[in-house]
Amino acid sequence: MRSLGWFIIGAVSLVSVHRRALAMGIRTERAALAHGAHGATLYEIRELGPEGGGALTYRVELRSKGSRAPGSRSTLEFKVSSDFSPGGSQHPQTVSAAVCTERMAGLEAAVAAHEIAGVALHPERCQQNEREGLVVVAKQPARSP
Repeated sequence: MRSLGWFIIGAVSLVSVHRRALAMGIRTERAALAHGAHGATLYEIRELGPEGGGALTYRVELRSKGSRAPGSRSTLEFKVSSDFSPGGSQHPQTVSAAVCTERMAGLEAAVAAHEIAGVALHPERCQQNEREGLVVVAKQPARSP
């Protein structure tokens, strides 16, 4: 009976450690920003690290012609920012301004090619460390009654 008690304590401890490890993972947030012709969708994907920092990626998902089946999409990804902490309090930007600008040019070409309307791209903001406001969604006009 005594060994069963130690087994239960060990199992509870293991579950507790596992839950803490899950809480230390990277959290991902995904938001659809705009839609284009033929089923193309522009997404903003933010990854948030447990010790601060994160990554910002823009994804254009393309639906294969005539298909709505799962897995019938191809994607184009443009990671424009990553400042995950290597430990401690530092959050160095690992995507250079030049690479960010190059990827924003690729995103701009993809947005134009797939006729995704309603967004404004600001590659000049690649010069900033935090990279906020690279893609801005146009406000929709208020509907009249």
